Amino acid sequence: MAAEIEELRLRLPTGREANIVEGLRFCYDLSETDTAILFELLKGKEYTVDELAEKLKLSKATVNRSLTKLVEIGFVTRTREKKGGAGRPKYKYYVSDPEKVINKIIEDFEHCAKIYREVLQNLLKQLKK
Repeated sequence: MAAEIEELRLRLPTGREANIVEGLRFCYDLSETDTAILFELLKGKEYTVDELAEKLKLSKATVNRSLTKLVEIGFVTRTREKKGGAGRPKYKYYVSDPEKVINKIIEDFEHCAKIYREVLQNLLKQLKK
């Protein structure tokens, strides 16, 4: 996993430490591999599956699975390379607006916190009855 992901840790009220991967897993069902690929693409470069597999030392099948998930969520964009000829088409993957993706994650985390707050406030009201 990328070093920068490991550094993004926070201490929970219990004293346990958590990292961003755990939050992304909770909200989007992203694995460490999915998160590593997303963070690489957030840097702004376009990659093919082969390039990402080589850079991150992962199998092409693993990278392909992660990219499919990230495209479905809407974090990553896929475009077909403009090469003619026979064979399977090649695609480039990229994050078109990294700031937008990060802000979406922030909004989703805030939304989750709001839902938990409302549930707990309702529980408190029920306890006071």
